[in-house]
Amino acid sequence: MQAHVLRRAGRAGRAWLIYRLDQLLTYPPLVQVLALLLLTAVLVAAFAGFALISHPQEPSLPNASEALWWSITHFLDGGTMATDPARLRLLALSATCAGVLAVSLLTAALASKMGERIADMRSGLNPVVERGHVLCLGYDPNVALVAREIARSGQRCTLVVLAPEDKDRIDVALRPARRVPGHKLHTVVRTGDPRNEQALLRVAAQAARSIIVTPPASLSDDESVQWTLSTLLAMRRVAEEGFAGQVIVEARHTEARELLSLAGEPGVAGPGQLALDIVASDEVVASILAASTRQDGIYFVLRHLLAFDGCEFYLEPVPEALAGQSFDEAHAQVQGAILVGVRTEAGELLLCPSPANPRRLELADRLILLAPGRNKWSMGGELPSSLLPEHSAVPDPTPQHVSVVGFNSTLPHLLRELSASLPQGSQVQVVAGEDSPRALSVVEHVQAEARPVQLSCDTRPAAQLMHRGQHECCRADAVVILGNEDSQDENGDASALAMLLRLRHGQKVSGHRARRVVTEVRDPRSAVHIAPRRGDCVVSSDVVAMLLAQVLLDPDVAPVYRAVLSPRGVSVRLSPRRAYVSGGTATFGQVLANARARGEVALGFYPDPRTHGRALARQRRLEEGDVDLGEDAWLNPPRDTLVPDTDDTQVVVLAHERGLPS
Repeated sequence: MQAHVLRRAGRAGRAWLIYRLDQLLTYPPLVQVLALLLLTAVLVAAFAGFALISHPQEPSLPNASEALWWSITHFLDGGTMATDPARLRLLALSATCAGVLAVSLLTAALASKMGERIADMRSGLNPVVERGHVLCLGYDPNVALVAREIARSGQRCTLVVLAPEDKDRIDVALRPARRVPGHKLHTVVRTGDPRNEQALLRVAAQAARSIIVTPPASLSDDESVQWTLSTLLAMRRVAEEGFAGQVIVEARHTEARELLSLAGEPGVAGPGQLALDIVASDEVVASILAASTRQDGIYFVLRHLLAFDGCEFYLEPVPEALAGQSFDEAHAQVQGAILVGVRTEAGELLLCPSPANPRRLELADRLILLAPGRNKWSMGGELPSSLLPEHSAVPDPTPQHVSVVGFNSTLPHLLRELSASLPQGSQVQVVAGEDSPRALSVVEHVQAEARPVQLSCDTRPAAQLMHRGQHECCRADAVVILGNEDSQDENGDASALAMLLRLRHGQKVSGHRARRVVTEVRDPRSAVHIAPRRGDCVVSSDVVAMLLAQVLLDPDVAPVYRAVLSPRGVSVRLSPRRAYVSGGTATFGQVLANARARGEVALGFYPDPRTHGRALARQRRLEEGDVDLGEDAWLNPPRDTLVPDTDDTQVVVLAHERGLPS
């Protein structure tokens, strides 16, 4: 009976000890360490007291302090008991074993908590202590491209990404951005749902200077709008007070802009206003596609303008020396950059103003410059007198025949852009195959808006007719091949590239060739799968990422890029060399002066005549995860640069559309 009671008491004591140890492990690391240190101190004192009591006549233990020292040394170093007399060896062995156990527990507690901290760091759950950083809420493939462009900008920036996806996978996707030479980008990835306010506080959303909201690519179009709206509402609650940054929203379709803008409107979702800038991907891509159909090389110029590739738009204060001067006077004095326009104090953009415009610069204005970087320009320059060559007039554009092959959400915006930019009397034919009923509805809706361009829809299956060279596409002035917009289809770009191959084969068979073929793809790496031909270009979605990066780092430039991409105002054009300078030697400074005499602003040359360093630049692009498209422009060359005297040299200019006021 007594043995049974002892066994029950032993089991109860064991359960009590395990329970208390389990409770100890739930405490914070500092509490655990302090508890173990306290337990160690108690054991050291107990062994010292027991040694004094059991061996009162021991010469090596004359007093309590010596006994305490003896206990400590045996706890920490088992080798000290080798010199103990035989009568103390059992007690010394017990003290050493207790010391080994205590140190092991202390080490295990520290290692366990250190492992948990490392796991937390790897899982992306730690808070972010930053101010003035760029915050990305959500993740899609464009985020890696945005990071690459920010790295290329050379600006010091911390990019924080908050997304529910695996942290390691996002880190790997951002790695090419850290290969950019001379970059000053620091990336931080945190795991969490951007629709959760606690997750937003964990990444210091209220202290960010710019925030970009990018819905996951796995969501459908409707789901992406709902996800973005929930994220904006959570962001609004977190940053209700004192948020001075800008929120840039990447929306897949323009139709979502009206709903998403309500999240920032004062008095609707909250009392204050949340500054929102909604970038619709289909609208941006449609603008690039429409502009690319008008002239060879426009796509490469626009891509160069959008990328952080050595020349971008910047808004700078008006120096006192330029206040009171006309635009042309200031344009001549700016060196190292090109003055393309002015933003007034009221926010009005005056891009490429007419030489007859009497307005004078004011200190409250902002200069719009095409420059290699912020503050990388000076004053004191001069331009020669304008001297336009004979026969410098550029003939009016003739009506065009454009074929649009395929169907996706970009089509209605593309038709509107083409209708606004093509000369009157042009024809646009949509060839949509199985999607002809939907395409016909879009064509009828856009045509009802009284556009001066004739729109039509061909319901015949175009693939085989195009393959045999029997379709009108083979003889069109320009062909636009729309891509597959299904983000879940890894081979989605193959359909657009297959149609491009059929078109090229049909042109070869028929002996006819469209002057320009513009193909839309989703993945920029698909752009190099087919050898380029003069007049052909492959437009990828990375142009959206380039625009997002520009707006993230400087929200003030967003209206400038929108105005340049829109056909309803100023636009980028390519004009022949002979329209600005006569044959023989001429400098870019003379081109600048003559362009202003025509009411334009010269930006540079296309194609880039420089050959030195091109192989090195191509290698650098590949290492950064970019693609080499084989074409480029030279923007903002030095004023003393000689204009290439070749037949294919064209001058890149910013000019008003004909018939529109300047």
